[in-house]
Amino acid sequence: MSKKSRTPSLQERYRQLEQELVRLNTLLDSIGAYVFAKDLDGRYTYVNQLVCDLFGCPREEILGKDDSHFFSLEESDELKQNDHRVMNEGIVIATEERNVIKETGEVRYYQTVKSPLYDEQGKICGMYGVSTDITKRKKLELELAVKQELLDCIVNNIDAYLYLKDSDNQFLYVNPKAEALFQPSLDALTGTPPDQFSSELMKRIVASDDHVYASGEPMSEETECTLPNGTTRYFWSKKIPMKDASGKVTRLINLSTDITELATLRRQLKQQLESELLLRREKEKLAVTDPLTGVYNRHKINETLHYEVERAQRYALDLCVILIDIDFFKQVNDCYGHLVGDSVLIDFAKILQQHVRKTDVVGRWGGEEFIVICPETGLNGAMTLANNLRSCIELHNFPTVKQRTASFGVTCFHQEDTIAQFLHRADSALYRAKQKGRNRVEVQPNQL
Repeated sequence: MSKKSRTPSLQERYRQLEQELVRLNTLLDSIGAYVFAKDLDGRYTYVNQLVCDLFGCPREEILGKDDSHFFSLEESDELKQNDHRVMNEGIVIATEERNVIKETGEVRYYQTVKSPLYDEQGKICGMYGVSTDITKRKKLELELAVKQELLDCIVNNIDAYLYLKDSDNQFLYVNPKAEALFQPSLDALTGTPPDQFSSELMKRIVASDDHVYASGEPMSEETECTLPNGTTRYFWSKKIPMKDASGKVTRLINLSTDITELATLRRQLKQQLESELLLRREKEKLAVTDPLTGVYNRHKINETLHYEVERAQRYALDLCVILIDIDFFKQVNDCYGHLVGDSVLIDFAKILQQHVRKTDVVGRWGGEEFIVICPETGLNGAMTLANNLRSCIELHNFPTVKQRTASFGVTCFHQEDTIAQFLHRADSALYRAKQKGRNRVEVQPNQL
């Protein structure tokens, strides 16, 4: 075979080039990026299928036209500037571009690489570019940036103390309000082992944060802390654990608000309520007690007597009363004066209160007369109590007047009794004790 026969014909070479061009176009149409070329006047000399799809027209309607036919250049100025730099300065530019599609007004973002094209003499004759659509990513980034800006605005201006820590108790973020409270800067706080915190505030924070790390549960608490400047403040804190995929707590968010004014107001209100309650109790006590001796007054005794009589009638219970009169008390007032007489009455009431049972009720009946109501007590029990009281009084050494005595009248409630009849019998028994010489205990005759 001759050498001439082995040389491909010009026609065959042309056909091979056409096939290569078809394969190249097919490749460029399928790479998933926008591929284009422009001349020095910015007119398209090549576009792949993605560019045609973007502009919404076939290739032949694009070639020979510049970007003003497809983009709103007044809103896509960086596109034109980048093209000029590539072709005028002969540099390669890799950057993001924001383009506005003229036909639809749609904003799209591209990651673009643009390079100059050279002719056979090495002169720049145009440019080519490869662009990847990053619109979705860019919109997400912009949305994230807006949200981050909003979050920064909130956390930097919120009237609360916010911080983020990792599981080693290291501060990852502290908002300005919290940083001012802690006094050390975030740089000083970051990386500092928790056991080296010297302030009471920081120690209490670490202790409560450790509890959240251990439990893995959110926690709310009110804390009283003394700040480094010596002032005491109250905080309401919400601590929220952040867990990884395995459920392990890796971070913690704390949000605290200063409730010092509220806590102070609450404490003042509590003190006021306690004072008012104490005052009311004092008033209630004054309403039912004898102001001199401190035992129940006649009004309260009558109320108690009605209650115990109804109980005795309803449940068939025993009930007794003891009427007591201080012997020759008038002589005390006449000889020593009413102040001494008052001190005798006070001591006398104390003796009764100290020696009755817990269930018994002591009251001042009037003047130097006292009464003891003995619920669920039979006559024998009441007589025993009366004799014990009589003995205690006789042995007591009263200031100024020394020994004094008293007379006792005892009676037991009958189911058919009225309260008046019940008390009348006690009064009769007391009169009998006086008639028989005083300093004794008497009971109605038919109850002996």
